[in-house]
Amino acid sequence: MSAPPPKVRLRLFWRAVMTARGKSDDANLRRQFLDRARSSGLVAAVQELSRRGEEDVMHVLNWALRGRDPWGLKESFDG
Repeated sequence: MSAPPPKVRLRLFWRAVMTARGKSDDANLRRQFLDRARSSGLVAAVQELSRRGEEDVMHVLNWALRGRDPWGLKESFDG
């Protein structure tokens, strides 16, 4: 079974962070999610697409922690 495409994985990552908001302080969530993005290969997969893998993942992570949707699809929510 192959992994979903990086864009789908990044979107799922965003949703997971959105769901976790408020369950711990942002610094702890940021550290845990970034560690998971690295260990799962998400950062490497995004790197292949954009050459700024970790930077792009951090961008998505930070937007999710703020309750925002970086894709502008009106999926921002508060919980």
